[in-house]
Amino acid sequence: MMATEAIDKDYVMIKVPKSIGISGIRRIRDYARFLEINKNAPKKMSKKKVTALADEVTAAAWVKFKKKYNLQ
Repeated sequence: MMATEAIDKDYVMIKVPKSIGISGIRRIRDYARFLEINKNAPKKMSKKKVTALADEVTAAAWVKFKKKYNLQ
């Protein structure tokens, strides 16, 4: 059974069963880090901004791919 406990005003302790395993605990930790990093991120983005970001990531990936396989 999972349990939570407030440690102080800034921290909460989460107890999980051993059956969750190390990989499960890492996934929980990664998700908590994601939430912490993105706590000030905008809740919604316009479709135009999402498309622009996706295009930028795709272009950067292609540059890296072409460089790696000498396709330029």
